[in-house]
Amino acid sequence: MHLTWKNFLPLTLALLLWYISITVSTASTPPLL
Repeated sequence: MHLTWKNFLPLTLALLLWYISITVSTASTPPLL
């Protein structure tokens, strides 16, 4: 269980950083709709 959490943590951090970068990029650009 602990080994699974150690393998899952970097994936969670990567997804969180990706989500933040997407949110910032979409917030900085004007909406196209």
